[in-house]
Amino acid sequence: MAQKTAHFDPNKKGINMNIFIAILMLVTAVIIFCQNWQMEKFRKGVVFYRYYAKLHENKAIHAEEAQELALDLIKELGYDVDRLSAGDRTKKPLTESEVWAIHDRMNIRQVRLEVADEELEQAERIYNMSK
Repeated sequence: MAQKTAHFDPNKKGINMNIFIAILMLVTAVIIFCQNWQMEKFRKGVVFYRYYAKLHENKAIHAEEAQELALDLIKELGYDVDRLSAGDRTKKPLTESEVWAIHDRMNIRQVRLEVADEELEQAERIYNMSK
């Protein structure tokens, strides 16, 4: 009986190359899906941090306006903050122009708070849609 000799089989090399290419394509697909998952996670993080930044900005605006409102109310009562801190509790009557200036500042303050609340609501809607 004659022995079979080892010889070059071109089909065998093609199968090995096909398997190698298939593995490379599979690894590439896994990398693409992994990067897509990471980018989606990043986008959600951006929306999350944008919402909380807006929330803290809104709180800061409200705190600042509450402080200014308290100062204006003290002025409306006829007291001066600097004199009160020095211990002087004498009242000073307000002029008509000072009363209207306080009234105008309160209107401006109200508009600023409404705009800040509207921006916060918009950020909250975007945050809730991204969930």
